Amino acid sequence: MKSALLLLLALAAHAVHAQTPPRTEISGPLELIVATAFDEDTPATRKGIINGWQASIGEWTVKDGALHADEVPEDKHASSCTYKIDAADLVITAQFRLGEATHLAFGCRDTIAPHHHLARTFISKDAIWIQHMSGIAKTTKAVKAEELKTPIDPEAWHDLTIEISGDHYRATIDGHVIEARHERFADAKGIVALIVKGQGAQFKNLKLWKAAKEKVAP
Repeated sequence: MKSALLLLLALAAHAVHAQTPPRTEISGPLELIVATAFDEDTPATRKGIINGWQASIGEWTVKDGALHADEVPEDKHASSCTYKIDAADLVITAQFRLGEATHLAFGCRDTIAPHHHLARTFISKDAIWIQHMSGIAKTTKAVKAEELKTPIDPEAWHDLTIEISGDHYRATIDGHVIEARHERFADAKGIVALIVKGQGAQFKNLKLWKAAKEKVAP
């Protein structure tokens, strides 16, 4: 009886923690869309649902409390795993580990069929950058809006918060901040994507939040 009560209390505490909004700098009140710990072991998946996300390109596996991503050479495309949303202003929080991957990215696509590219935050072992995007597939266009040169330990876990409020885009990684503005960032978001170039990247504790418009200074 006591052990069952302790389990219920632990589950309740976990639920409260999942619902607790992160600290933000430009975004107003937040509403949780989804919280995915990636703690439900799942075999290697090429195309299919994995802990509620859609594996689309590459190979994705959940093990050891994390989502593992590997690019597959014959795809001739970076690996991608997506989640459908309906939000204008958005906050993404997560932990990631680069591993042997060349880079990984957190991307947004819009609501224009078939969900055109909108924006991405890229992380490599020596830089973080933001780009605004348009188009899809062969029509894709991307422009690097801002870049921060800084070493990122590929073997360590890192904390990430992305805020997109109107045309303002802000990414914080372990205290490193990079910001950009572009009209494209204000467009409605229909998909969030995890993207990996190479092998060995990992993700965990990923949460998506709807956000209010940019904070107004007192």
